[in-house]
Amino acid sequence: MSKINENNVYQEQVPKFPIAEPHDLSPRSKWLRDYYFKGLDREWNNQFMPFTTGTDWDIILYEGDYYIVPEIYSYIQVLGKNDKGVLASSFRSMASDVKLPDNFWKLSLPERRIKFLEEVMLNYIPQEIVGPSLLAGSRFNTQLSKCFNQDEAKEYWKKNIRNREAIFQFHKSGFGNLGAIGGHIIPDYETVVKKGFKYIYKKAKDSYSKFSEEEKLGPKGQELRAIMMTAEIPRKLAKKYAEECRRLKNKVPTYERGEELEEMAKNLEHVPWEPSETFWQGIQAVWLTHMLVMAEESYPGPGLSFGRIDQYLWSLYKKDVLNDKTIAKNFVKEILGSFWFHCNTAYDAMINAGKQGITSGFGQIITLSGCGQNGEDLTNELTYTFLEVIDEWYPILEPKPNVRLHRNSSEKLLNKIIDMIARAQGSPFLLNFDERSIAGMIREGIPKHEAWDYGVVGCLENTMQGNDRSSTVNCNPNLTKSIELTLWNGKNMPGNEIVTKADEQIGPETGDPENFNNWEEFWSAWKKQIQFIIKYAVDLNDMCEELRGKFLPTPYLSSIVRGCIEKGLDIRNGGPELRFVTIEGVGFATTVDSLLSIKKLVYEDKKYAISQIKDALQNNYEGKDYEIMHTYLKNKAPKYGNDMDDADELARTIMETWTEECWKYKTLTDYQYRPGMLSWNYWAGADAGNTIATPNGRYKGTFLSNAICPTNGVDVKGPTAVTNSVGKAIGGKNESGEYINYLPNGASHTITFNPSIIKAPEHKEKFKAYLRGYIENGGTSLQINMLDAEMLRDAQKHPENYKNLLVRVTGYNAYFTAIGRELQNEIIARESHNM
Repeated sequence: MSKINENNVYQEQVPKFPIAEPHDLSPRSKWLRDYYFKGLDREWNNQFMPFTTGTDWDIILYEGDYYIVPEIYSYIQVLGKNDKGVLASSFRSMASDVKLPDNFWKLSLPERRIKFLEEVMLNYIPQEIVGPSLLAGSRFNTQLSKCFNQDEAKEYWKKNIRNREAIFQFHKSGFGNLGAIGGHIIPDYETVVKKGFKYIYKKAKDSYSKFSEEEKLGPKGQELRAIMMTAEIPRKLAKKYAEECRRLKNKVPTYERGEELEEMAKNLEHVPWEPSETFWQGIQAVWLTHMLVMAEESYPGPGLSFGRIDQYLWSLYKKDVLNDKTIAKNFVKEILGSFWFHCNTAYDAMINAGKQGITSGFGQIITLSGCGQNGEDLTNELTYTFLEVIDEWYPILEPKPNVRLHRNSSEKLLNKIIDMIARAQGSPFLLNFDERSIAGMIREGIPKHEAWDYGVVGCLENTMQGNDRSSTVNCNPNLTKSIELTLWNGKNMPGNEIVTKADEQIGPETGDPENFNNWEEFWSAWKKQIQFIIKYAVDLNDMCEELRGKFLPTPYLSSIVRGCIEKGLDIRNGGPELRFVTIEGVGFATTVDSLLSIKKLVYEDKKYAISQIKDALQNNYEGKDYEIMHTYLKNKAPKYGNDMDDADELARTIMETWTEECWKYKTLTDYQYRPGMLSWNYWAGADAGNTIATPNGRYKGTFLSNAICPTNGVDVKGPTAVTNSVGKAIGGKNESGEYINYLPNGASHTITFNPSIIKAPEHKEKFKAYLRGYIENGGTSLQINMLDAEMLRDAQKHPENYKNLLVRVTGYNAYFTAIGRELQNEIIARESHNM
């Protein structure tokens, strides 16, 4: 950034504090990275492209994809009940008409959707090679017609309005948010790489041939015919990209680029239809497959992840780079640089909003390293090549790397990770911890001999690879609401009737707590309220799942998720081998600390009566008497996060109580509910705004606690104590020393350190010991910020000097200058721990 100095000469502004910058990029990678960050100044971009069947009743936007983002509810509904909303109306007015095949309306809904996808991707969206990229596959941010006939559209809209009204009320009443959304899965990329879509096509054809005539005429036959059609789309699209490569070959200025384009064309004539024979082909197959999932779901990127990519591409890398030496490592890094570029263009869908739409992490995670079946370390040279690219391209948002650590992780890997953390303000990756995570996968029924091969999606959510849809952010209940319902006997606090009537019974009647004689009675009432909240969330989410399963099939994605072809069922209708919906508890520590305050100060010390607590909450601690009480509740009651056995045992019991409730339920589409803990923005956004003051000393509308993290500022005994509390709350270990994990989905733990703690070699060794300790006693995942509060304050004053400053929010990175002031202040206020 430049400014005019006193001599009327432009002078370059430099940040007061140094920030991480990309380094050692090849000319190709530098061009791609710089081009991406031109944003709106680019002549090419991957913005949303809407397409319609041209019917009067056509529906393009599935608004349910955005129910978990309450901040955009006003764009979904503006005027009233049947309002299509700004987003839906805009897409409809912008949409291009697609010429439909003559028999289109005679086809089943799954077949219609695939025919429409094929027509759009092959004949309406241009096939382009961007700059010097070594990968084909550029435009994929679609908004596709749902291809309903008139009767289907009418029934869909009726149920959609029902869902919308119920979910908006759920949110505005302070219960959280939910909705059945896309993404958040690891498709079977390994099979595509090793066997190709030819194998998938044959598998679908063979399965179809085994159906009875009745089954062929019914939903199973419709789904498999759609899958057979969809399995050929990648081959047809790759062929068109190959033609574009050869067209460009004759126009490029250098022979070398012409030869690259020729090799790209040959790759595309081979993959992803045939098995990949080279590393270059493997990455091309993965990317083309991946971008088509985003195109089909019309949902650009969130949670759609690549799995253990350094494992399933390792044999190709080893052959090409180490054994045959047909390509050099530096060229592999350029291929991966092209991959990095294309992943980030998912943000082009929102390029006209915020910091050119680049505000947070979509979550196209790559999972690196980790253990094998017998606990052996599977880190390989490809792992380190990926880490080098991550380090050299940083700061950038996608693909988000997850590094799996475990007891046998090597010193070399830990040293590399610590060096990268030391250089970056917000850790460029998520650290996952295998032993605790695997215990969670086993808890949900995955055999031990398979659970080691899990991957990560979205922000940090654990799933199996290629056969598992765990819907990892679909249900986000606000656990803190249970405190309000318990204190007011299943009703909202008087004065908090946001969308409910005064004195309306919402939850179960569990008794007036002013008449309770002891903690046990209060605890019993609280348990009934938290059970109600989980059931309430499940019932509403079931409505969303039923709507999506019936009206929004995705046969392309279903073709690359094991189980769907065998059953003849869509992924959204019970097809995968493993089927879960995750309930992500929000406001855990706020709930724990509130109950600790009541237990200690009301029932043990008898310092306050329940009536006094309720009065203070109703008055938001305003007034002299309440201010004194506020100080007492905030500072004198025990708090989770300090390795105090009594506090952490209550935290563990609360965790066990609400998570056990999740396992009681299944969706109508045969998905099992399971627990997790990822707060995303809900702890800091609209959900926090709808939460009354709480007995831990929190004011109305201020931030809730973040995922598994302690409440800000209460963890006064350092990072090791926090780690031990997290490990105990999530389940601890049994008497045999085996890990327990109540949260198979995982739990987000974000921690902030001052950068000075790992400047010296001896400090790095201490930090390495801390990570080893986290493996033994901590949770499932850790995100690290290395931040100086003074630097962040300077970034607030001079945002133009810190455009590339990434910080870890919760499970994802975001550009500090692009997030809201309130969230910036929260990050500044986080405790900086000393080693």
